[in-house]
Amino acid sequence: MKISIKDYLLYSSVFAIFTEAFFFNFIIDWKLLYLIIFVNYILLFKIKQVVLNKYFALLLLFFFLHGLITYTIIWIPYNYMLSQILGIGIVGVYYYNFTSLYKPAEIVKVYVKMCLYVAIIGYVFYFMGLNYADGRLNSIFKEPAHYVIVVIPAFYYYFKEKKYIPFLLIFGTVILSGSSLGYVGCGLLLIIPNLTPKRIRYLFGMLPIVVLLFYFAYNELPFFKLRVDDTYRSLNVINTGKFDKDTNLSSYVLISNIFIAKENVTDHPLGSGIGSHHYMHTQRYLKEMRPPEYLRKQGRHVDNSFDANSLFTRIVSEFGLIGFILIIYVLLIGVKCYESPTLYMAQGIYIYFLLKLFRDGHYFPPELFFFIWLFYFSFKEYKAQKLNSDNQS
Repeated sequence: MKISIKDYLLYSSVFAIFTEAFFFNFIIDWKLLYLIIFVNYILLFKIKQVVLNKYFALLLLFFFLHGLITYTIIWIPYNYMLSQILGIGIVGVYYYNFTSLYKPAEIVKVYVKMCLYVAIIGYVFYFMGLNYADGRLNSIFKEPAHYVIVVIPAFYYYFKEKKYIPFLLIFGTVILSGSSLGYVGCGLLLIIPNLTPKRIRYLFGMLPIVVLLFYFAYNELPFFKLRVDDTYRSLNVINTGKFDKDTNLSSYVLISNIFIAKENVTDHPLGSGIGSHHYMHTQRYLKEMRPPEYLRKQGRHVDNSFDANSLFTRIVSEFGLIGFILIIYVLLIGVKCYESPTLYMAQGIYIYFLLKLFRDGHYFPPELFFFIWLFYFSFKEYKAQKLNSDNQS
């Protein structure tokens, strides 16, 4: 059976968002994602004109001009900025052009099926002891949290479509992942769709369930209780930067990066430029902190300094007040997807964005621009259909 270029692009591009663990290191990390995008760019040029979305082009221009000014003032090497803009540009442009080739429903169909297959693989790995994340399920991903954040939109989609068997299959993997991010995602799945005046009663009805889930996780899951307790005790460190000697790694990377962002924004209210958080962390503000000695001895006191451990922390650190306002604006615009009774994938992607703000500040992981452009085209299609319907009525 002959496979068309469009079919290959569809399946390979969706598969690429699950490939973070497929790499080897030779001088640098060589990722399967890079190979897929390189080959697919060649194929894209054969079947269509590769174009640059005007809003995305303006965003890249802003990154460059803002970074050029801030890097020059603060004296940061420009390679930090250029590498981020290059990565964002390559992956972002690719997924924009890929997504424009299909109807959103075509992409969604392939994505949710792949999530189901990856969930089944997760069960196999978990029960055969093949996973490698402290006994927690992570399927073919490097970490349980990375697995959870990629399948959350499909998890939500199956729930809203009332396809309960695949929903429960993925739900089981979220529980077995032991990821706090996954439990937060389950809570958001119940809360976010009901943040409307008409559904406020339902929201209040669901809050006890969310509280009970949190109570259960806190009392029955030792690792969850440990993280909550350590995070609570460590909140004061945001002001002091002085950690207790037994602070666990998860709490440390979260709080230390918030401390760095706070110091950076205090000194540079408009941010220090895209890609600069790692430099400001390791070269400017690390000396003001007191990391736990055991982490310093292990060389892990700068863990997650590249991505700030969360997208919110990194954006605020690198763009200051501009970044904070941009986040609020995007969230207010994006939440309109819940006005539609059918935009289930876009709604699931909105929950992904919220989780992304909590955790993982990388600007161009495989799934980010896949979800951004799928959300964009889904919402665009919905508005066009709504306008057409209004004109006919």
